[in-house]
Amino acid sequence: MIEREFSSVVERIRVLCNVSLRVLDEVAGYPVYAVETEPHGQEERPSVYINAGTHGDEPAGVEAALTFLESAVDRWSRHFRVVVVPCLCPYAWVRNQRHNAQDVDINWAFLREDVAEIACVKRVIENSPFRTVIDLHEDWESPGCYLYEQCRGMSIGRLLTDRVRDVCLVDDRDRIEGEDAVAGVIHPNMNAPKRRDGSGIPIALFRNGHTDSMITAESPSGLALGVRVEAHLALIEEALTCHAEVVSHNAALRHDA
Repeated sequence: MIEREFSSVVERIRVLCNVSLRVLDEVAGYPVYAVETEPHGQEERPSVYINAGTHGDEPAGVEAALTFLESAVDRWSRHFRVVVVPCLCPYAWVRNQRHNAQDVDINWAFLREDVAEIACVKRVIENSPFRTVIDLHEDWESPGCYLYEQCRGMSIGRLLTDRVRDVCLVDDRDRIEGEDAVAGVIHPNMNAPKRRDGSGIPIALFRNGHTDSMITAESPSGLALGVRVEAHLALIEEALTCHAEVVSHNAALRHDA
């Protein structure tokens, strides 16, 4: 059985510069952190929310979120207010398991009032809407990366998987997890029974208007951890680039008007 030391995550979070730290709650003996970039001047920036560590047996997302905070977030803070929850379920991450201390899959528990990790998510989204929400996961069965995209307006899914191809295989099957897919992008069937009740975190965030661009990224657990981390980082980089370009274009249009 794999046992990880959460103190290593805490240490990496606490030494970050130019960010504010917030403990959303202490759950099963572990702090759940939200890391937010500091304001840049007086200009209001669009918000971005990056989430990782929903499932403890998917460590690549946690490592990618921490690496992003250590190496890239300061550059993006000029464009966005960035909020990162690097490990939503430390209890599961420490034990390398999917479920939390209540034996609940929190990814499908958004409607429950008795799940502390869900309360943490709800504290983050109090300050929505977000320009985009990027949720980092893994898939033990997939041969390559793929993503679920829910969007109103601009679709960027194909741009993201094209960027990921530079560092990792993409799952190009036309059916993934029982759903139609093109170039590693699934636009999920919102009428599927598992989505209709709104218990899934990504479904709820999109359906309830907390974002118009919901990306759930899945890296292939069968590949090396470093490759999976690079895939997540490439996806984050491309997603923020796409949204920054749109924000800049819209600002220019307002200025010209």
